Amino acid sequence: MESKPVDLILSGASGRMGREILKLVMGNNKFRLIGALENENCGEIGRDALKFMGQNSGILISDSAESITFKSHNNLVLIDFSSPKNTINMLDLCISKSIGMVVGTTGFSEKELLLLKQASKTIPILCAPNMSLGVNKVFAILKEAAKHFGNNYDVEIFEAHHRDKLDAPSGTALKMGFIIADILGLNPEESFCFSRNDRKKNRGHGEIGFSVVRGGDIVGQHKVIFAGNGEQIEISHNSSSRKGYALGALEAAICLSKKNKPGFFGMEDVIS
Repeated sequence: MESKPVDLILSGASGRMGREILKLVMGNNKFRLIGALENENCGEIGRDALKFMGQNSGILISDSAESITFKSHNNLVLIDFSSPKNTINMLDLCISKSIGMVVGTTGFSEKELLLLKQASKTIPILCAPNMSLGVNKVFAILKEAAKHFGNNYDVEIFEAHHRDKLDAPSGTALKMGFIIADILGLNPEESFCFSRNDRKKNRGHGEIGFSVVRGGDIVGQHKVIFAGNGEQIEISHNSSSRKGYALGALEAAICLSKKNKPGFFGMEDVIS
């Protein structure tokens, strides 16, 4: 029996990730776009969601969820690539309509993350700093690598993104750091080093360093370096386009639509 399509609402519809997802959704019988949302200051408000492609979807970008016509009460998922403030503002809508949330937005404060986790007691929420299936497989590789290269190797994490990315280090880089710190038994608050400017001392034992580049239209580069005496081991992931992130987000939406209970999920649930 063929499964029903996922009724999809896209928050951050005119952004880089939003448009990449729209390219994959339209014409895909696994999904039915029912809403495209943006913040009230966006210049795309009132335009067709596919105007950037020269096509007509029949769904206008709006700054209000009241514009959405809900065609069913099942298989409802909102994919969010916007801003932390906007994501939190979406919670009331999703709770009231029993909409699952796939959250790819990064840069949340501890308070905002707590609000997401509280909401996940009512609706299913899948939150991940990186939706790429490849990146999430790298996370699994790092868990094993840290067991072999941790104690006698210095750990450095490098990441690079386009000039418009607001948070730094990226959520992906921080997740890499948290994974390694957990395996090595380190406290992130004490071991994470974000700047060595004006520091007049040697690198400390158990330190995890972060380096950040912001420039041009770099899609995403992440590299973990385990530096030992006379050798370095590097584990890296480079994105040549946003298609991998978009594909992962849509896989997450399908996975979440099948959840029949609330919960706070991650991309490891999609991969497994």
